Amino acid sequence: MTHRRSAMTLTSSLIETCRSKLPAQVNDDAIAAARRCLLDSLAAAYAAYGEAPIEMLRGETTEGSAKGEASVIGYGDRVRPSDAALVNGTMISLQLFDDNQEQMRGHPSAPLWPAVLALAEARDVSLHEALRIFVIGYEVECRLGLVLNPSHYEIGWHATATQGLVAATVASSLLLELDETRMSHALGIAASMASGIRRNFGTMTMSFHSGLAASNGVRAARLAARGFIADPQIFDGAMSFGAVFSREWSPDALAENLKAWGAPFMIVSPGPTFKLYPCGRPTLFGVDCAVELQRKHQVKPADVRRITCDVSYMYPRTLIHSRPSNGLQGKTSLEYCVATTLLDGRPVLASFTDEAVRRPEIARLIGITEVRVPPELSEDVPEVRKAPFEQPVTVTIETRDGRVYSETVRHQKGSPWNPASDSELRQKFVDCALPHLARERVDAILECLGRDVKTRELMKLLNAG
Repeated sequence: MTHRRSAMTLTSSLIETCRSKLPAQVNDDAIAAARRCLLDSLAAAYAAYGEAPIEMLRGETTEGSAKGEASVIGYGDRVRPSDAALVNGTMISLQLFDDNQEQMRGHPSAPLWPAVLALAEARDVSLHEALRIFVIGYEVECRLGLVLNPSHYEIGWHATATQGLVAATVASSLLLELDETRMSHALGIAASMASGIRRNFGTMTMSFHSGLAASNGVRAARLAARGFIADPQIFDGAMSFGAVFSREWSPDALAENLKAWGAPFMIVSPGPTFKLYPCGRPTLFGVDCAVELQRKHQVKPADVRRITCDVSYMYPRTLIHSRPSNGLQGKTSLEYCVATTLLDGRPVLASFTDEAVRRPEIARLIGITEVRVPPELSEDVPEVRKAPFEQPVTVTIETRDGRVYSETVRHQKGSPWNPASDSELRQKFVDCALPHLARERVDAILECLGRDVKTRELMKLLNAG
């Protein structure tokens, strides 16, 4: 045994960590955190119920196909697990209302929960087991963020799609009870499916990244279970996953990183950021600034002469739609999110319709907004480059009569350092689900999420039909 361990590759070490070490370490705190992520993800899914991209995907996955073993959230469509994961992942991500995680630099739940739910339902697994496996997948995608970034994200890869795919593959492999050999092939298959570029932010395809990651994770594991093979050492040697996707990749860094997995689980500490507004996570700092400015000063939007937003260097590179023309672009526009907050009091789902984005008052406010990167928030500052979306954001408003008001937010509402309460997350779910479900059904889902039921029972309750 000692000799075998000394000869272990990085890939086999990662697999052993996920198959043998982590399952025994999942504790009650981690399970409770996973339940919160599931509640939040279901809220985000219902927020996208009936939206055009979801109907397109439903048509593509249900047309001419026999009934499958997994359900599309809210609809009750019975499709193949990989197809359910595709639609559900896109649903959870579409409104940009899903959770985020700092070290991952992405959205952990949207590419992961759909894979877990699809296979847990198909295999009649308990919700508690699904939660346990979710915790392990969450650890994978977030810990990988520490060794692939900052360059992985800076180059233009969407970590939700790439790291999320690895997490979905690990979770799917655990649910299918693959042995080490087949799990290594599943990861190799998944590596050749990894994609998702940030150029597609502000489009339907941005949320499709989550669906693809979840779906491909399921597909890779199911193919490996059938005997489909790939390179079984995808994290080792030349052209490895890390070497291809990161400029600062180091095998030693991953080897050292693996020692910390589960100690503690990242879903517990630092934990996720839950959104109380349906827009891109970096915009939330600016939104909180605008909310506070209005609360303190009640500035009339018509009286504003100039708006400046001081942000880190990654904001202009990430929030690329400074002049959005539709609702999806508005969700990834700092200028729009600040403007609509000043007009509406706070951004809600209705703030991100195409019509809302095209309001004349919005065009004026965006036109007088400047996004700046001060020297202390440039990429030349090592600590800023390490955590560009954890830096303070300052919004300053100048009025026509010369008044100047400024607000700085260091930790946006919903982050681990300014957390959303359980009651706020429950209310978010109620607000998103009630337009589609009777109140009795909403209460039944909330009650079900607190018990150890079969995953199939939960999925049946989610059906709005």
